[in-house]
Amino acid sequence: MAQTQKGKKNLAIYLALLIGIFATVVSVAFYVGSNSGAKVTADVPRPTPAPNMCASNTSSGKLVLVSISRQHMWSCQGTAMVEQSAVTTGATVVPNNVNDATPLGTWHIYEKFRNLYLKGSDANGPWNDYVQYWMPFDVAVGFHDASWQTIPFGSSQYRTQGSHGCVQLPTSTAAWLYNWAPVGTTVTVTA
Repeated sequence: MAQTQKGKKNLAIYLALLIGIFATVVSVAFYVGSNSGAKVTADVPRPTPAPNMCASNTSSGKLVLVSISRQHMWSCQGTAMVEQSAVTTGATVVPNNVNDATPLGTWHIYEKFRNLYLKGSDANGPWNDYVQYWMPFDVAVGFHDASWQTIPFGSSQYRTQGSHGCVQLPTSTAAWLYNWAPVGTTVTVTA
């Protein structure tokens, strides 16, 4: 009987500790609005938003900026940011000495296509990927959706699981960019 009481007491202490730890990780505050009833808000860590890289744009036209280190894209109209998104760029650490890094520099979108297969091969094998949106800016490198992608967009895993050099976008972002950026839109890719 004494052992059971001791076990219950230890369980109660353990549960109290867990609740205390949980309360320090997520602080929940209850507010009662005058007309809207009870409202619950939670203080949880949120990812730091990417800075507005469009502020330094010297052109008044459309510009798409891609940062490889941030794995992020900004669409600019002059200095105003009109859209942004996490992206996945080219893999830099892959087997068989293949380096699929996305090239750095400034180009222009020179074509736009819908619903096609991107085909190619390297020392690691062939690929034949269906995309809904394709906007090349440097020969065989461009923006496209990537429904097959298994890593999160914006992930540092791009180094080993990234593209073959293209800038992969979530499908909704690819659709938006396809409709917003005409042929001739400037694209700048930075480290």
